[in-house]
Amino acid sequence: MKTLRHMPPAQRAATTLAYTVAVLIFGGCDQLLQHLPDAAGTEQPPAVTATPITLRHGPSLGDLGAYYCPLVVNDPFVRLGCAVALGPQPRRNSLVFEFGFTMNIHNPNDFPVPAADVLVALTLFEGVDAEAVGAICVSFCGQNDPTCTGAPRPGACQLQAGDLLTIDDFVRAIPGLIQDIASGRAAEELRKSTIFAGGDVSIDLSFVLGVDQALSVFQKTAYAYVDDYLAGRQASLSVPVSAEGTVFFRLPVLGRIGVGYGPLQGVWNIL
Repeated sequence: MKTLRHMPPAQRAATTLAYTVAVLIFGGCDQLLQHLPDAAGTEQPPAVTATPITLRHGPSLGDLGAYYCPLVVNDPFVRLGCAVALGPQPRRNSLVFEFGFTMNIHNPNDFPVPAADVLVALTLFEGVDAEAVGAICVSFCGQNDPTCTGAPRPGACQLQAGDLLTIDDFVRAIPGLIQDIASGRAAEELRKSTIFAGGDVSIDLSFVLGVDQALSVFQKTAYAYVDDYLAGRQASLSVPVSAEGTVFFRLPVLGRIGVGYGPLQGVWNIL
């Protein structure tokens, strides 16, 4: 006699449905739960990997130096010379940071699996300075959704149980540090929500940092390179970064599950 695992997909689905109905009628929910592992055993969580996180767009170090110079220099006479030495202070809304990475998902099952949401948590700096943590939840959408923006649906990036990261793990993160998903190809990427049977999909994600929050975080690094600029020395800034998170899927029997990824390490060299 063939087991569920060895049946063709259509026959297995029909057999599972008939068996579930029969068990519910004659044995009740307790009996059903005893037999679900055989059906659930045919389902496997998708595998998620991701590329290192990179800074895709951001202000130059000269722009940051010109912005921070009058803010971090205590000497009033030197402060007056900031504009002469580094140029006029740029507007805050011109100092936008955009980062991103590519997520690769493999579906080991012989049926398509939809991706529901993705959680991205970003840490700037490391060690005692690694308090700059922000998180964002993005919901995928179908091919036929023209209004797709990635805005999280109710309950997105949450799971009832388990040790995977959820949005609730970052309730004390810096609000708005990750402000939004970047525009451009975002809507197209978010529509890659279905991973076909035995298939793979690569999803390129880009996010922007909230200007006010990011500038507050980066200010603690500013004095060193501002001082270098004012002294005529070569200035540099390297920012260690790390990202991690969870991708949430829906499987027919196992239901909503989360698959973790990361940490994705990287260094942003701002020139």
